[in-house]
Amino acid sequence: MNYRTVTITAQIHDDAWYDDTNGQVPGNSATVQPDADVGLPRPLIGTVVDAYGNVEFGVTETATQAADGTTILEATVSFTAPSPVLAGAPGMPLISLSPGIGTSGGTLDGGANLYYAVSSVGGTGEEGSLSFIVRAEIPAGQNTNTVTLTGLSFPSAAAQFHVYRGANPSELFRIASNQALATQFTDTGLAEQTIPPPDSNFDHANFYWRLELQPEYPATLQSANSVGNSELEMPANVYQGMVVRITRGPGAGQELTIASNNTTTLQLTSSWDTVPNAASYFVVAESAWHAAASASASPMQFQVPNRTGTTIHITGRAANANNEETPQNLCTVTRWMIGGAGALDTAVPPMPLFGLGLSPTNGGTAEVSGVSFADLTNTHTITAGTLALYYWPELTPGPLPTLTAAIGAGDTTITLSQAGAGQPGSMVQIEAEVAQVVAVLNNATQYQLNRGVDGSTAAAHASGVTVYDLQTKTVIMPFVPDFFGSPASGNWSYPVPLADCRVASAELYVTNLLGNSPTGSICLTQLTDYGLRTLAGGQFSFQVDGFLAIETGATPDIIVEDSYSVRDVYAVIQQAPSGGPVNLQISQNGTAYCTLTITDGSSVSNSVDGATLPPLVAGAELSLDITMVGPTNPGADLTVVIRL
Repeated sequence: MNYRTVTITAQIHDDAWYDDTNGQVPGNSATVQPDADVGLPRPLIGTVVDAYGNVEFGVTETATQAADGTTILEATVSFTAPSPVLAGAPGMPLISLSPGIGTSGGTLDGGANLYYAVSSVGGTGEEGSLSFIVRAEIPAGQNTNTVTLTGLSFPSAAAQFHVYRGANPSELFRIASNQALATQFTDTGLAEQTIPPPDSNFDHANFYWRLELQPEYPATLQSANSVGNSELEMPANVYQGMVVRITRGPGAGQELTIASNNTTTLQLTSSWDTVPNAASYFVVAESAWHAAASASASPMQFQVPNRTGTTIHITGRAANANNEETPQNLCTVTRWMIGGAGALDTAVPPMPLFGLGLSPTNGGTAEVSGVSFADLTNTHTITAGTLALYYWPELTPGPLPTLTAAIGAGDTTITLSQAGAGQPGSMVQIEAEVAQVVAVLNNATQYQLNRGVDGSTAAAHASGVTVYDLQTKTVIMPFVPDFFGSPASGNWSYPVPLADCRVASAELYVTNLLGNSPTGSICLTQLTDYGLRTLAGGQFSFQVDGFLAIETGATPDIIVEDSYSVRDVYAVIQQAPSGGPVNLQISQNGTAYCTLTITDGSSVSNSVDGATLPPLVAGAELSLDITMVGPTNPGADLTVVIRL
């Protein structure tokens, strides 16, 4: 209330006022008088970037056995120590305090406040101290912004320069290295590197840890001095005197002391600087930090509690030669779950989602891909996936069992025309429906079924419909820890050799350290052929050169070296017939196999679906007969293809 005016005093410095009469290097005099006292160092930064873009300390665990047989657990923590400003490094560069803001051509978010600084680099790579820090206030709106630093001026000893950026003036990260000297620099949204600016005040790092008392929850309840989640069931005032920390989202990094709590909400002793919202997440932790270790170089090791599944917070504070530390609220805090490569699963995995298709390169091979989860929780220690394929071998000799009577969607017992091969627990396919055999009755001529499994739909089926007894192929697929959610999981696939079969459905469950997930399934009977036909790959072909004529055995016979199911059969002709069609017949061992027709004026025949054809038998002879040609122009240069 007593305030009326303020007086600001400034000093002006100009190199032109001075002559080189005492041995100074021209143009390299300091622009700011260095402080004779030791100041506080900048905050310590980590070496890894988490899934949310935050720079964290790198943490690994090692376990050793003590003389008394107990297990000692040590955390190895890596950090990035800043380099000092070496003697002979170039002086501080000059920079305009008013950067230019562009609204196109970049990727910087609108509504952000960013801080920039540059440093000079000498001819042999020695880096000088930072320039003044420049604030860039980007207006809200589009996220295509750029920031241009202007008025750059460097001492004569400078050969290049580095650029730094950060969300606050204390924590800056390098975004550009060894830039050619220029009067301006534009940041289009360059990636932050885990390289801090030089810091002559840094002497060593002190590390601490504390226990996390309540895991991370979204802040669905919040106010100016409270935070909570409606699904919590906290005992009253159990966290009184502890701290709550916003881990991510709006307000991230804030910590406040808890005054009291009820079942869902934490009341705080003071107000938030930035009130969290439903996109924010919070944890509860001990109020006191436990001293761990000190070191001047990375990494460092210290002992942590051997409590599997417990989360601890690890923080590192930069300190000067007087052991004066960076303020705690500016320091990085890394959450680490003890045991299991940084995140131990606390329950079995969730149900997996997956896809099944054909290998694009290997015939007769199914390919599993796209294994994913609605939530990656409890997927860190998954080491295996167990896949079961339910299929019918297309080379199975007939006849096959059929329904002796029509059934409705609700019927659970079917009667077969002949004994089937099903067993309790096995699968059968009836048209587009997959069912599970519960019991085998009447000398295997009756099945009691669990209808409509693996995502298929129980439906009515007419008398005489074929009942396929499905076989099972089980495959174990290995995974490395923390595979899911990594870049490698995006293009992963696993081949399963299974030639000349029709896959009706598939099931998959995964296994972590605590057990098996629920089983996920997919049904493939809605495809055109009532399943995924794996086939074998390859083809047979007949070729007739020149003009066609009605002819039996138009080409030499083809000998089938092995049994195959057929994908499709079609013909192409170089010179189309006119005046009438070309009719073709393919025979297997002298018996008609399929017929093709190339219509008048067309160069391609109809295509016969191989799912409607019997298999090609090992040792069989395939022959081609031309039974009709165009009377005006018979057509010429014929190729008939049987794709496998």
